[in-house]
Amino acid sequence: MSVTETLKDAANYAVLRTKLAWLTHKVHAHSQTVTQLASDIDDAAEQMLDAAETMKALSVDDATTAEFADAALTMTGVKDAAGAYTSAADSASAAADDAKTTTENDHGGIAEAVATSPVDMAEASFYTQS
Repeated sequence: MSVTETLKDAANYAVLRTKLAWLTHKVHAHSQTVTQLASDIDDAAEQMLDAAETMKALSVDDATTAEFADAALTMTGVKDAAGAYTSAADSASAAADDAKTTTENDHGGIAEAVATSPVDMAEASFYTQS
């Protein structure tokens, strides 16, 4: 491997670290969005159910009351699905954090050494242990 290839690998590694940090941020942002949406849906389902109960207490016709109750039930189902999605998003966030940490722990010193070295790197075979 030539010095040029070695430097290219170091540059590719730096790009990989940058992309991994960006992707980790995006996964966390989407996870927070899903969590907020699940909470909003839960609130709306409770309001729909309250409205159905209020209408029933006010002797609103059964068909209308049932429509509101059905809507609340549907929203509760959506909230439950969003909860599962939130759990998956949390797992994805944790996996992204682990990947970022592992990459930095396993290779961060190499990238730093290459970046701060006052001399060019030798051919890769020089660094290979036999």
